[in-house]
Amino acid sequence: MKHRTPFRWLPAALAGLWALAVPPAFAQSSNNSQEPFAGVHARLTEAADVSLTALRTAPKTTNLEMEREVSQQRQMSSATIAGISLARVSAARKRLLGLRVDAARIFAEEGVPVELLVVAEIESAFNPLALSPKGARGPWQLMPATAVRFGLRVNERTDDRIHPERSTRAAARYLRELYALFGDWLLALAAYNAGEQRVTNAIERGGTRDFWQLAQRRLLPDETRRYVPAVLNPKNMW
Repeated sequence: MKHRTPFRWLPAALAGLWALAVPPAFAQSSNNSQEPFAGVHARLTEAADVSLTALRTAPKTTNLEMEREVSQQRQMSSATIAGISLARVSAARKRLLGLRVDAARIFAEEGVPVELLVVAEIESAFNPLALSPKGARGPWQLMPATAVRFGLRVNERTDDRIHPERSTRAAARYLRELYALFGDWLLALAAYNAGEQRVTNAIERGGTRDFWQLAQRRLLPDETRRYVPAVLNPKNMW
């Protein structure tokens, strides 16, 4: 007669439940050090410095030249997003699959380019428990108001922002809404980082919808000016 060790499956089951159902209060206390998140943002401060330095020293353009550049940039925006390396996108998908969410399928269903899976890399290094000093949380670093706006529960007992599948769906819908608002993926990414109103204000002040012009003229927050190039080009970040 074979002797069975009772509950051999219990450790693996508990490990799986941890990623999907950690109580918010405990999750927050477990992340007090914020080391993974702090590390990502420390690297963001160095991202895209070479590109932005070149932009600052570039000669000023006339209004006609600026409008021509804006037109060209809007035509190239989708191509720019598509230029994110496939290897990096594949790595992002695998990391998210490790959190038990098929983020590529969700993004496709929501009409968002699969290349933007790398946003989770920049935002949290794929850490579902990441919590920023400003209150953004989860792998996609959603603020409470934004999360609620897209159907997530955020209260003392439940925080869907740490739920990989629900937060991924909300992030995809938010990115899609931002693109519908600005008609440009670079501006959508800027708004994902800084908020719609800040980007709208920058466009009104600058008289242009070209992200690179807004960045050059320092009309966007410093973090946002680094954030978008970091999404596009990991070489400047890692």
